[in-house]
Amino acid sequence: MYATRLFQPFRSINSNALRVTFSKNAPAVSLLRKNARSTASTANTTPEHEKLLVSQRAVRPLSPWYIYQPQLTWLLSLTHRATGAGLASVLYGASLAYVAGPFIGLNWDTDTIVAAASTVPAFVKVPTKFGIAYVFSFHVFNGIRHLIWDTGRSLTIKGVYATGWSVLGLSTVSALYLSLV
Repeated sequence: MYATRLFQPFRSINSNALRVTFSKNAPAVSLLRKNARSTASTANTTPEHEKLLVSQRAVRPLSPWYIYQPQLTWLLSLTHRATGAGLASVLYGASLAYVAGPFIGLNWDTDTIVAAASTVPAFVKVPTKFGIAYVFSFHVFNGIRHLIWDTGRSLTIKGVYATGWSVLGLSTVSALYLSLV
């Protein structure tokens, strides 16, 4: 009853464009017409299109997060994006604090930062430096890896995994060096 109101204005128009549109969308139009003829007086009945959707959902594949085991390729891609966002957030936040600090009453100048860093014990400072250095090193080396890919090199599965493991190794070595210096 409700859907017939949808088609009443179209019945009076004999446009060729409407016929072409309805012929291209024939399955949807036939479903709408069938629903217009059916009575929706009982609330217990489920329309056919909802039954069809439920049956399709039952055989729909699951998200790759549920099916596939983690692979180096997508883990490095996800980590590269996360490290880029984290580094940008820290850079912009620290820059704004450094510039706006004197205006809002914060003592956030170079002397204060150096004095605060020198009071931190070594067992806290070294792991913190390693974490920061690893994030930075990883993002830099993985960015170089992407630049290599932009030249068309190392795009095979073997090359992708070789460069991925290289990025992880180089990031670890450089982070160790930077945190112990």
